Amino acid sequence: MRGFGSGLNSIRWRFTLAAGLLALCGGLARDHWLGTQPAWTAESLFSLALLVLGTAAATYWMADRLTGLIRQLQRSTEAIAQGHLEAPVEVDCACEIGGLAESFRKMRSRLNANVTRINTLAYTDGITALPNRAAIDHLLQYALNGPKAGQFRAALLFIDLDGFKRVNDTLGHDGGDILLRLASRRILEQGLGRDMESIDACLDGLGMPCNRLPRDLVFARFAGDEFIAILPGVTDRRELTRVGEAIVASLQLPFAVKDNEVNIGASIGIAVTPDDCSTAEQLVTFADLAMYNAKQAGKGRCRFFDQQVHQQLLERNRLEADLRQALLRGELLLHYQLQLQARPARRGQRPAVVGLEALVRWNHPTRGLLMPGAFIDVAEQAGLMGVLGQQVLKLAVQQAQQWLRCGRPQVVSVNVSPSQFTDPGFAAGVLATLEACNLPSRWLSIEITESIAMSDFESTARRLKLLREAGVKVSIDDFGIGFSNLSQLSRLPIDQLKIDRSLTQDIGRNSKSEAIIRAIVGMAQALEFRTLAEGIETQDQLDFLGDIGCDAVQGYLLGRPVAVEQVDPWLKGLTVPMADMPVTVYAG
Repeated sequence: MRGFGSGLNSIRWRFTLAAGLLALCGGLARDHWLGTQPAWTAESLFSLALLVLGTAAATYWMADRLTGLIRQLQRSTEAIAQGHLEAPVEVDCACEIGGLAESFRKMRSRLNANVTRINTLAYTDGITALPNRAAIDHLLQYALNGPKAGQFRAALLFIDLDGFKRVNDTLGHDGGDILLRLASRRILEQGLGRDMESIDACLDGLGMPCNRLPRDLVFARFAGDEFIAILPGVTDRRELTRVGEAIVASLQLPFAVKDNEVNIGASIGIAVTPDDCSTAEQLVTFADLAMYNAKQAGKGRCRFFDQQVHQQLLERNRLEADLRQALLRGELLLHYQLQLQARPARRGQRPAVVGLEALVRWNHPTRGLLMPGAFIDVAEQAGLMGVLGQQVLKLAVQQAQQWLRCGRPQVVSVNVSPSQFTDPGFAAGVLATLEACNLPSRWLSIEITESIAMSDFESTARRLKLLREAGVKVSIDDFGIGFSNLSQLSRLPIDQLKIDRSLTQDIGRNSKSEAIIRAIVGMAQALEFRTLAEGIETQDQLDFLGDIGCDAVQGYLLGRPVAVEQVDPWLKGLTVPMADMPVTVYAG
């Protein structure tokens, strides 16, 4: 820093010298103004010196008072410049310096307001007002990877909302945001027994993360429908189990969201430091893995990280690496399940094949044939569903083209994942695949779930319109378990509704499910949609669906999925009507 105010650059000395010179000049000019001759006696010189020195001293004193205020203002502004944005401006006087200080106070307040706003955006979740992932990352990095490493004992609870995605897809992002606020408040108040004022956000008055260990419970929204609770000093498993079970119990009652009653739950993974791990990255990863284990065990429960879970993490990482190689080497294949007309099958006649549902399999080089449940979740978490879905689409279209070339044409329906469908280039990619495989578009039907269709209605309608105008057909899968807006459904360019197996399984056991199926079939007929019921396992289910006018059925009663080599004899021996019924191909 430059030496401002030193030597002759000092206001005090400049004012003092100037005042002394003026006093000297005034004393010398006095006799001239009075018209007398100056008498340079010892007494007169002493008086003149006393005048000059007294004036200079008084000026120095007053200038020092003034520069003292300036120095105080300078210290305050230097503190602010060094990052101490809450440092007070300790200048209080009625002079111009006081006015300047007041201007600095206003500027500091405005600066602090802007800094707080920026930090709030950076470290506070805009939906729940809880600390966000960036704040948690800073806290854990300081506690476990920084100067306090080894001193922090705590448990981290990784909380994932079960069923949130379905609600978010069907009620839209606004409904999802409302549910996040309600759920976070209920977890905090009923599950953890706290409120927003009593938790430790580990943020200072300007919203910046503090460089200190948390003193109390920390609760934050980590990402999407995931929350994190950090309990400093709590490592006892019985106490942590009690807390986890209280959080799960707090979500059991339904929520009211946009005039809808919705139910969600929570799966919780728990990791403890330093018992389970010693780094920030491991603590979050291990708790996340334990949460995933809780979901696999049936959801709505909590699980602790242990070595078995650690082995599962290693296994998942190996499986992900293998899957990436499998997508490069083309190890995916399709098995097919027959879809038959409902009425002929019911009357005992030889059923007509109206479609084939193809289910993806992975021919692993060392583990053999893997079912979708073994790798689809891994693909979703690794961001591989786009590539996987594209390969499934290509395999299905190639097979449909082969059937067409052999004189046994089938309309192929491809079930796409949400990440595929929301890709801006999805429709163009589908049409490009059809062109590359030389398959007319009328032999392809795209299948999306009910939740995808309702999540972003306008975008969905635009994408489906592009495909329909090109001749591609559209089916809605898993129909009957979501929150469809029927007026919007009637506006979607679709051809078929696939009744979810959870409803067909209740035929003969639950009259309400039967009433829902009747309503779906009746509505579909009124809207000129076709219907296909999945999961048929008994003759009673088949008879019921035939009686109410369902168009097609599939399930284990009619045939299990088989390789393409076993499908061809069926297609050769059975009459295949040239109807607009799809062959369904699932990516999962």
